[in-house]
Formats: sequence, C-alpha cells, structure tokens
Amino acid sequence: MKSHACEFEAKALAPLIGWPCVVVVAFAALMHFGVSLRLLPAPRPTLDTERTVLLHQADSAQSAHDADVLLLGDSSCLMNVSARQLSTELGRPALNLGTFSFLDVNDHAAMLRRYAQRNPGRLRAVVLLMHAESLRRLSAEPYYVETLENFWAGQDQSATGTLGGQANRALGVDIFKGRLLSRALPIPLGGAYGQRYGFTHDLESSMNAEHGSAIDPDPHPLTGSAEYRLAPALEKASRHLRTAVPPGVTLFVGITPAPERFAGPPYPAQQAIMLHQWAGWLGASALTNLPATLPDNSFVRTTHLTESVIPSYTTSLATALKPHLR
Repeated sequence: MKSHACEFEAKALAPLIGWPCVVVVAFAALMHFGVSLRLLPAPRPTLDTERTVLLHQADSAQSAHDADVLLLGDSSCLMNVSARQLSTELGRPALNLGTFSFLDVNDHAAMLRRYAQRNPGRLRAVVLLMHAESLRRLSAEPYYVETLENFWAGQDQSATGTLGGQANRALGVDIFKGRLLSRALPIPLGGAYGQRYGFTHDLESSMNAEHGSAIDPDPHPLTGSAEYRLAPALEKASRHLRTAVPPGVTLFVGITPAPERFAGPPYPAQQAIMLHQWAGWLGASALTNLPATLPDNSFVRTTHLTESVIPSYTTSLATALKPHLR
C-alpha cells in the first residue's frame, strides 16, 4: 500500500539541474580561456612528494644559478649527497639536480642541457651518480617523463586514458589544480615525508636551502635483488648524455654504495667492473675511490643512506673531486 505519491513536471527539474550545470560550464570556460589568453600562470602541479621533487629540480635546471659543479642522477644522488656541504668542502658552488629512479640517463641529459643553456660558460664539472639498482632498469616511467616534458613545455597534464581523466581535462579541473591550487595553497605531504617536511612548499624551501638535496625520512627493510648489472639500453643513453656535456667541462661518474651484507662479498669487485664499463660509454672519469658498500645500518633503504651518514659520504665525494678541480 502506497502512503503517498509525488508528481512533477520535467520543467521543474530545470532550476535544480540547470544552475549547477551553468556554474560547471562557466568554470570550465574560464579555465580554458585563461589558458588560451595566457592569463593564468604556467602549470606547476606540485601536488605530491614525487612531483614536488621532480618539478623543483626541473625548475632549477632552467633557472639562473652560480653553481659550476652539477650533480645529476637518481634518488641516491638526491638523498645521499649534501650539495650544500659539498659546496663548502670544494670551495665552489654545487647544485644537486638528482631526481628519482623513475627517470633514466636520457632525462638526466635533458636536465644537463637545460642548465647549460640557461647558464652558458658556467659549468666546470658534471657528476653523474646512480645506484646499481637503477642501472639495470630498462627504461624510464612514461608518466614522469611526460610530467617533466609538459612542465618544460608549459602544458597541462591530464590522465586522458581514463574517463575521469578526460572529464577533469574538459572541465578544467587539471588546469585549476596545476596552475592555481598548487601555487595558492601548500599541499600536505603524506606519511614520513609529511612528518619530516610538512607541506609541499616546506619541501621545496628545504631543497632550496640544501642546494637541491633532500633527506629520505622513510625507513624500509633492505629488500630486493642484489643481482646488479648494466641494462643494454644504458650504453646508448650514456653516449647521448656525453653529447650534452659542454666543451671543456669534465664529466665524472660514480655508483653510489649498496648495503654490505645485502649486496654480498663479491659485489665490490663487480661494481668496479660495472663502473669501468659505464665510464667508457660516457667518456667520463670514473670515481673509483668512492665506497662500493657501507654497513647495512648506514641505510634507510637499499639505495638511501641514513641522515647521519650523508656528511661522511659527501666528504668522500669531495675528496675524490678536489684533485681534478684545482
């Protein structure tokens, strides 16, 4: 038995649905017109830890800087070396443009080209540091390569492979988040990075103060495979990076340390062979006197050193570079 029935005409829904639709369409039009008329700032979607680090480094690569020693590489370069301390010990300014292992040597070459073009005649040395774990990767992750390229091109990035991503693009959501929200409001970082740094703006401020270096605050068990090798694609990418080094600039290359027990006793000899071969592909000076391994308790994860060990490793790097930079 029905207690009551409701009857309404279609035109009664128009005010309820129509006005929200008008607002949504107006917002989308405003965002897209703002882009087409260049009324909005360039995209800078620093909305999470990874993109904040990546875009900070990408921005630094195309900015004026006095550094004549440039650090490039994966997250072991970013996290294991204090560029500020290195500057002090070398007596010359250094800048860390290390990112994460989701990029490859081709992307590091792009960073180098950007910096050299923006700061012509400035560089004296380029130091490429990567962990053996990254050297066996076959390729970079397309999402982060696209993020990097879109940032440099001033283009908005959308996940157009999904229906939701297409809707966000059409409705201007990605434009708003990447051009306005990320600039206007600090975004809280998740997990250990949030506890250490707080917000995206705080992470960038810290990286500015540390000349591009960062700290890994998130300990993980030492897991994975210690079967390290050089990926076949690394040779071509390395020769490509060599062409990005300006004339008269010395290229150095090193493999960052692995945990001693995790890597196993044969690893130091294997690392020396890998480094020699990689340096040959790069036409670089191999940093053979950097430690191949360190005690397992020196690491917060397989590729990253604890904060207390970073100063001593940085000193090792400075000691290796000093004779060549006098």
